[in-house]
Amino acid sequence: MTSIPKPLSPEDSVRLLELLGSDDDFRTLFQANPPAALAIVSEAAGKASVDCSSAGALASKEEFQAARSRLLSHLTSEGAFTLPHCFVSGDVDSSLSRKPRP
Repeated sequence: MTSIPKPLSPEDSVRLLELLGSDDDFRTLFQANPPAALAIVSEAAGKASVDCSSAGALASKEEFQAARSRLLSHLTSEGAFTLPHCFVSGDVDSSLSRKPRP
């Protein structure tokens, strides 16, 4: 049984997007091990992401910066990792308008 993903706090969401949009070491860790990377953001973010896995190549820093406001809204209002492809290169912004599959 998997738990229902919970939204990240506004503070954790801002920090996550800052790191994904600027920090190469964090981005490398996030691509390889999202839960370990999220644990750097905060203990709560790490716990919220235990079932998180990468769905493809991580979006560029520029893609994260361009979609920041939409991603921030998504992370704080919905389960943080219900849409793992929302961080995938080429899909970071468009995936936010799709609903996850049941």
